[in-house]
Amino acid sequence: MSNAINEIDNTDLVFVFGYNPADSHPIVANHVINAKRNGAKIIVCDPRKIETARIADMHIALKNGSNIALLNAMGHVIIEENLYDKAFVASRTEGFEEYRKIVEGYTPESVEEITGVSAQEIRQAARMYAGAKSAAILWGMGVTQFYQGVETVRSLTSLAMLTGNLGKPSAGVNPVRGQNNVQGACDMALCRILIQATSTLSSRKTARNSLKHGA
Repeated sequence: MSNAINEIDNTDLVFVFGYNPADSHPIVANHVINAKRNGAKIIVCDPRKIETARIADMHIALKNGSNIALLNAMGHVIIEENLYDKAFVASRTEGFEEYRKIVEGYTPESVEEITGVSAQEIRQAARMYAGAKSAAILWGMGVTQFYQGVETVRSLTSLAMLTGNLGKPSAGVNPVRGQNNVQGACDMALCRILIQATSTLSSRKTARNSLKHGA
């Protein structure tokens, strides 16, 4: 995760993609609820009407297998409507022109049939995400255990970089583990082969750093 879980409380927007914290991670779900109480907008993207969608300002019920088309269309809108963070893109990213060319053909209208999501909804989601002062993306096994997993993660991360939502509080890209005990064990360095969250125990130096930080 690029950001701490408790930072979710103070984000302006939570984009939950292929993940149901209400079922998998009740503590994370509480932070999403806190964010909602603090005025954050919630976008849930899942084919099902999952529990977390009940508190969402927007539920995008896309068709199975259409993750990339939807996310590329959102990127298209953000660039087309000049909503991206030009300073961040220029100073802290690479490959913007290549990305622009890829998403250029993914107009919201062209992916309506593929995704089952109206062009209006896609534009609304893109504007909400890009317009937030800070936006946190959360995804889970619905993304990473799907055959488009790698490409979907890249597409989600591209949206975060496009809008400058990396390297600042209450934003970022935040993958979570399969269920709460696995997440907690890794976060608290209780997993046998991992220390300090997801750092591998592969050297004496790493072990010394772990002991230094109390892991």
